[in-house]
Amino acid sequence: MNEEFTALVGAQARVRVTAPPDLVRNRKARPDDWELGILENRFLVADWPKNTPYMENLSYEGRPAFRMLLPEYYRASCLICHGEPKGEVDITGYPKEGGKAGDLAGAISIVIFQ
Repeated sequence: MNEEFTALVGAQARVRVTAPPDLVRNRKARPDDWELGILENRFLVADWPKNTPYMENLSYEGRPAFRMLLPEYYRASCLICHGEPKGEVDITGYPKEGGKAGDLAGAISIVIFQ
């Protein structure tokens, strides 16, 4: 999805899915430094309002940009692959993360160049 979106919008924007490093299954989805900071210092903090995105204007790839990170939480249907018991291999061949409904699962990262 990430590559398809980039092919369609070119240099105007970026969209990708990422997650805290211990939840990333696809190495291409590892968070960059900005995303990691938001995941760790905002979304994983107990008093962060659930479902609240984080937005900021800053430089990205050397260009002024608007960045937004939207948290995604596990739902019951996610737990077939990402739930318990932690470490058990799921139907896709990956070890389950031990997540519970409502836990932070990842985030959608959006960049819109100005």
